[in-house]
Amino acid sequence: MQTREIPREQWIRYFDDFSKNHEGWIVTVEVIGSDIGDQEEASGLPLVGISADVKARENRIDLMVGGKPGVHVERFIDRPKHVWVKEPRIPGDEAIEVESEDGIKTLLNFQRVRPEET
Repeated sequence: MQTREIPREQWIRYFDDFSKNHEGWIVTVEVIGSDIGDQEEASGLPLVGISADVKARENRIDLMVGGKPGVHVERFIDRPKHVWVKEPRIPGDEAIEVESEDGIKTLLNFQRVRPEET
């Protein structure tokens, strides 16, 4: 698996395209930080979308999974400073890691199968 950093000026376009291509893919969301350890926020839910708002007054990445009443998780990552994507050699298995200025990392792991294939 190859890892590359997405430059900040490409975040909006990258997440828009990624969301269109991966909507409905099953995802696990983990939050990792030195003071909180490794916390799983969501598992086995479909991706609704990821968006970046990087204007001067706004600096945030929004992540939405689930998309149904009672099964919806939305995570706001304030002050993101790095976005990495792990790209597979085999299509369909990817991960995104977002690190915020406070050192907390949000990790999205995508399963190889889309929900309609399960």
